Amino acid sequence: DILRQTVSDLGETVSDPTVLGKLYSIAEANPTLAKPIFLKVLSDTKAQDKKFRLTKYRHGLYEYSLLHAAQDSLRSTQLLPFHAKTWLRAGDALAELRKLKESALYYEKAMELDPTLKGRLEPVIERLIRSQEFLDK
Repeated sequence: DILRQTVSDLGETVSDPTVLGKLYSIAEANPTLAKPIFLKVLSDTKAQDKKFRLTKYRHGLYEYSLLHAAQDSLRSTQLLPFHAKTWLRAGDALAELRKLKESALYYEKAMELDPTLKGRLEPVIERLIRSQEFLDK
């Protein structure tokens, strides 16, 4: 949630190119306004940069957490190889890391161990396969 909010905040601070074009036209037509307009755009740019760095930092933390979650999940499949939930969680973690082929394999193993997951996971696996095919093009 924090990462999504940070990205949303960043998107709100980015100026619309048409607005920047209008500001340029105003500054060009009114040289006395050029400096205040430039200072405002510079201030906005600094705020954008600060939010971008915050977003990048939080995304890095998110990726780091996902990587550790994936490692833990993969280890759990070794420790509890006959529990479908371990394979399901490993598939979830791999999917979040955009390891689509590997994720599908772990979901298939979870379905093999617990056939009741079939209805829930088959559409997910199909979506993962289509996404991977799209990326491979």
